[in-house]
Formats: sequence, structure tokens, C-alpha cells
Amino acid sequence: MAELHAVFGASGALGSAVVHHLMEAEGLPVRAIARDPAQAADTLPDGVEILACDATDPESVSAACKGASVIYNCIYAGDELEQVTRNLLAGARAAGARLVYPSNGLVYGPLQHIPAKEDHPLAANSRRGLIRRVAESSVMEAHARGEVPAVIVRLATFYGAHLRGTFMSMIFEAAYWGQKAMWFGRLDVPHDLLYLPDAAAACVLLALNDEAYGQTWHVPGAGPLTGEEFIRRVFEAYGKTPKIGARGRAFFRLAGLVAPRIREVAEVLYQFEQPFVLDGAKFAAAYPDFEYTPHDVAIQDTVNWYRAYFGA
Repeated sequence: MAELHAVFGASGALGSAVVHHLMEAEGLPVRAIARDPAQAADTLPDGVEILACDATDPESVSAACKGASVIYNCIYAGDELEQVTRNLLAGARAAGARLVYPSNGLVYGPLQHIPAKEDHPLAANSRRGLIRRVAESSVMEAHARGEVPAVIVRLATFYGAHLRGTFMSMIFEAAYWGQKAMWFGRLDVPHDLLYLPDAAAACVLLALNDEAYGQTWHVPGAGPLTGEEFIRRVFEAYGKTPKIGARGRAFFRLAGLVAPRIREVAEVLYQFEQPFVLDGAKFAAAYPDFEYTPHDVAIQDTVNWYRAYFGA
């Protein structure tokens, strides 16, 4: 009998993409876990098991992990990340399962080396980055103690279908409506961008290879683009004239006076004020057959999804 893969955060864009890849590309049994099963059902394949779970509740997480061999944390947990991570580690330990932990580059702070390798100093200087660094440390400590085999998959900024309410989704939505699409920071510095199906495929590939565990892996995507290049390609995929703008640090500082969540963007704006590029050589060397979707293809696929979503 094939191993059961349990995907937490299955109603989100990354979790949904992981579920689709597990079922459609790998043919593996999946348990999709979400706070709102009805919402998850709208984006998941027919026939998948969907289980309701509050990831901040240890008992709920433990029940959702039972019988699973591999657990994926695709939850956007915000301030609750440390608590959610503790619960997932406890659930994985009780189930005897492995843990796949997608993450991002916030733990590095401003990059000291470009491109950044997996041994880059964990020099987070933002509140969100510090929270993530503590959570990641607990994951790797559990692995080192032999309690939970774990792998951290460090993903670039991603885009793709089912992504709503994010910086990247707002670019596709603005272009759809013919409005100016706003980048964060500077338009002329390279930034790694990753297509969601590629992110999901990489997470599953690492999950299925025992030698990947106990390590961090960079998954940077098909190559960095500047903000101006990316937005231009999005508009061109819609067949529209590009309308490109940028919001700098002054905007976020001013807006943050009345909206703390916006103020936090200013703390991590360095990612868009200097090149933010991850070195993917380790992943490429270990898995030479893995191919990223070219940006033009990925952008067109994403544009097609937004067109269908908005009914055009």
C-alpha cells in the first residue's frame, strides 16, 4: 500500500498545488487538510480526502496526522507559525511521519552573498523573519534528535493559479483590469520568481527522496527577473500595453502609521531593493532531470487562470 501524504494548508495556493501534483503526477494517496473543507474543495481534485483541522489545536493536528507517512506544512500561519510548527512536529512524531517544510528567504535578512547558498547566515532582522528562524530551528533540531525526519524547502517568491490577496496576485489582477501594476521596491533589481506547480513538484520530489532529509534546499525557479521585466511579461500575456509602477519605502512607512500589517512590509522591503537571488546549484546537481517551467509559459498559464476566474 502506498504511503499516505497529508497536506496541511490544502486550501491555499501552495497546498492545492502540492495535492494536485501528488495525485495527478505521482498517483499517491493524499489527505488534504484545511480549516475550511468547503473552500478547499473548490480548488482540489475530485475524490481527494478532505479533513477539517485547526492547526493551532494540538489534538486537531494529531488526529489529522494519524496514518500519514509524509506531512507537508503549506499553511500560512503568520504570528502563529511557531505554535503551528510545534503541533505539526508533535503530530508527525506520534504518527512516525516525515515532515516537509516549505519556507522562504526571510530567515537570511538582507543577502550578504548573491546568489545565496543554503549555508547563508541566518541573519533575519525583521519580526516575520525572526519568527520563521525560530520555527525552522525547531524543525531541524527535531530531525537532529531523531524524532522527526524533516526537510526544509526554501522557495523563491511564487506565482500561479489560485493565488489571491498577495503581492504577486495583485499584479495579475491589475493587468487583467488594465490598471497600473505596482511592484514593491525598485523595478530594476533581479528577484527570483517561482511558478507554483514547480514549487509543488520540488516539494514532492524532495519528500520522496530519503537522502534529502536533514537538509535545506533552495528552489529558485526559472531564473531571476526584474520587477519591470515581470510586469511587462504579464501585460504582454494579456495582450495589453504595460502600465508599471512601484511603491518604495516611503509609501510603506507612511501607510504603516495606520496599518501595522503594511508597516511590516517595510521591514522586508530589502528583498526588492537589492538583488534577491538564491543559488539553486545544490538542488540542480542532486536532481538534474528536474526542469523549471519557463517564465513566459508559466505567466501565460497564470493569466489564463485569472481570465477564467474573472469570467473572461
